[in-house]
Amino acid sequence: MSETIKIGILGGDRRQLAMADCLARDFECAVWGFDAVYGTQEEEKLKNAVRCADFESAVKCSDAVILPLPSTTDGKYLNCPLQKIRENAPGVKLGAICEKMPIGSLLLGGMIPQVIVKYAAEHGIETYDYYNSEELQIKNSVPTAEGAIAACINHLPITVSGMRAVVVGYGRCGRTLATRLKLLGAEVYVVARSVKDLSWAAVDGCVAVSLGEYKEYPVPCDAIFNTVPYLIFNEELLKSIKAGTVIFELATGNSGVDLEAAETSGIKVVPLPSLPGKTSPESAGGIICSVIRDKLNGHFERR
Repeated sequence: MSETIKIGILGGDRRQLAMADCLARDFECAVWGFDAVYGTQEEEKLKNAVRCADFESAVKCSDAVILPLPSTTDGKYLNCPLQKIRENAPGVKLGAICEKMPIGSLLLGGMIPQVIVKYAAEHGIETYDYYNSEELQIKNSVPTAEGAIAACINHLPITVSGMRAVVVGYGRCGRTLATRLKLLGAEVYVVARSVKDLSWAAVDGCVAVSLGEYKEYPVPCDAIFNTVPYLIFNEELLKSIKAGTVIFELATGNSGVDLEAAETSGIKVVPLPSLPGKTSPESAGGIICSVIRDKLNGHFERR
């Protein structure tokens, strides 16, 4: 069944490269957007795929097209960091990709803008946002947590063992991070809004602090790890935090911290966007591949 399925893989970072290597063992794959690795050892990862000169060739005959995570960084153009930029060459619009895809094909991507989901549907194309997969979210929390701890080791002049850390948010990422910090000997405080999250934090051996209490009396610490994607560290709160504290920002778009107010308050902020793609692309790409392979097999079994 899988031998007849044609997959187009476009753009992305080294996670997408690792995923292409993985999927090309099971499916007929055509790729575009990896110019930067051609002529290097990493080109070996594409040995089982057809390398296309333009994106149209990779999608026009494909049963499914896979976009990276995130699919776009500006809401309009394909996220394509490994494609060499040519002078005066425009980027590839996500809408243009949909227009070149066959009717009835499947578009997969991470964090696909809703306007593109709607546009694809109008062109007879089904979409699947693999970023919303529970499996991916849970497994992806591991490379995210490990990357955050690595950044902490690089930026702080003390060991993780014995340090006092505050983890804000206790979702998948926050919980994985907090438990690993504890295993390394850190004193971990978890700040969360819900009683459920606070209860889990206490059960996991962390000191649970409600968000309201934390805003009134911030816990003195060496490092803060923010995983909540909305503004928490505003000017008022930052003034109450000990100068010299380092905030590691894991929330999407650095949305949890007022950066200007942090600088004024003497608080260093270390943005850590897309950690899995930077610190563990092989592992992160394998996770994405697993989720996508299951989706492809299930989808095309219905045909």
